[in-house]
Amino acid sequence: MQYSSCWHNKLQGGLFLLAFLTWGIGDAVTCLWMIEKRGMMGEANLIAQYIISNYGASSFIVMKIWFTTIVLFFIPFLMQKRSDEPVYWMINGYFLSFFIAGALAMILNIQAARNEALLLSPEQVIFLFLSSIFIFTSIGEEIDKRTNPRIRSYFDCFLYDIAKCLAFIINKN
Repeated sequence: MQYSSCWHNKLQGGLFLLAFLTWGIGDAVTCLWMIEKRGMMGEANLIAQYIISNYGASSFIVMKIWFTTIVLFFIPFLMQKRSDEPVYWMINGYFLSFFIAGALAMILNIQAARNEALLLSPEQVIFLFLSSIFIFTSIGEEIDKRTNPRIRSYFDCFLYDIAKCLAFIINKN
């Protein structure tokens, strides 16, 4: 059996990580910093305001990370695993949209905390986010239809990478 590359998995894993770091962690941390500097009314997200006001900052971070990782980011992986049609590039477009929105949210939070003029309004960021999800997933879906990518399982790629590392270590000595 010939080994096929895992670069698809590494690209998708990288996009997942970028989205998680910006949308999940970065937005939450900069949101709390902005609230510390400007007060609760500086936060435009009513759900975030409610959670922080009633349950505290640590609960907000935990809920944001759990919701982000489980609901928003792992469902596409389940969809990819169960889908009969390829959805690889569509999911990459999805993660790219969350990365862009997370980065913009972090920028706005930092600008608001510093009392600077905002690059974009929160409404514009939401519009860009929703538009990018539609555009990038549509482009990804079209690429999937045309290329029909063959993706190896993450577990197979993980085992292969471990085997290569161990072989390198053994041959190095």
